[in-house]
Amino acid sequence: MLEGHGVVRGLCLFGILGLLVAGTGCGQLKKLRQENQQLNESMSSLQQENAELSSKASRYESELNRLENSRRDLEAKLKGTGATVRIKNGAVSVLLPGAVLFDPGQTTLRPQSKATLKKIAGILKTSAAGEIVRIEGHTDNEPVLKQKDKYKSNWELSAARAAAVLHYMVEECGVSPTRVYIAGFGQYQPLADNKSKTGKAKNRRVEFVIVPKGGG
Repeated sequence: MLEGHGVVRGLCLFGILGLLVAGTGCGQLKKLRQENQQLNESMSSLQQENAELSSKASRYESELNRLENSRRDLEAKLKGTGATVRIKNGAVSVLLPGAVLFDPGQTTLRPQSKATLKKIAGILKTSAAGEIVRIEGHTDNEPVLKQKDKYKSNWELSAARAAAVLHYMVEECGVSPTRVYIAGFGQYQPLADNKSKTGKAKNRRVEFVIVPKGGG
């Protein structure tokens, strides 16, 4: 009788242990399923981000190719004028050395510069038709001395030079006034070190920046 009672007790204990193990197994299975679902969601999110990054990279590469093609085209058309063409902050920029345009410290255009400006104007009216163009004036870091009463600093001098170019392009070359504006950066966007004469000469310049649509 006692032996049968022990068997029953053993079976009961075995059943309880089985239920505990089964309960534990179900809990782990549920946790694993939740973790698997989270991993799937994370993977889906990463795949979407990867697709977006690939699309952005493709658009960026396409834009770089477009800019480089435009740069080469303008460079070929302006060969022999003294102008250089570069890509600047996501835009094509035509650069003219200050010595081509102005005498030292002056804002009156040199007569020999006008043929080059007319050529640039012709390009702006054809190859860059409809684009907005920012005409930038830049100087070296030498303080204004000859016309200190007229130009307080290199900001004013650079802006006045840009304005002189703009007026010529609009009034003499027929560029629409709705497409151009000026900016005077003074000495604060140098291309080279201002410690040498060569560096100073590089920094004195006017740039025609073809502003990307939506840019300013």
